[in-house]
Amino acid sequence: MTDAQSKNLARTFLQKAKEYLDSAQDNRDLERATPAAGDAIHAGISAKDAIVTALTGTTSKAKDHATAARELRQALGANADAAAAEKALRELIAAKADVEYGAKLISLAKVDPLLRRAEMLVDLATKVVRPGP
Repeated sequence: MTDAQSKNLARTFLQKAKEYLDSAQDNRDLERATPAAGDAIHAGISAKDAIVTALTGTTSKAKDHATAARELRQALGANADAAAAEKALRELIAAKADVEYGAKLISLAKVDPLLRRAEMLVDLATKVVRPGP
């Protein structure tokens, strides 16, 4: 993949992350906790894809989401936000099974921390990707 293709792909992942985050916030405002939580998780994962693609030129799409947090940390290297980003993504991924496959409804109280973690990752992705012409 060329550098230009990687940058375009990173921008696409960032746009997806922002759309998921907007949807999560809208669902939270409407007190639809389960879709808000799911969208927050997907926002974080898409933000990871944007960051890693922007920094390394590619991102893995493994079914094991635990490797995603390590991949993010490795791509960020010495970035001051690397540890916090890895932790935020791990927490989002840890909630994924309960949110998407669990038998219990998600409470609004559980949504708020997920939203904060997604917001942090999307903000970091925006800084890393720096979309532009």
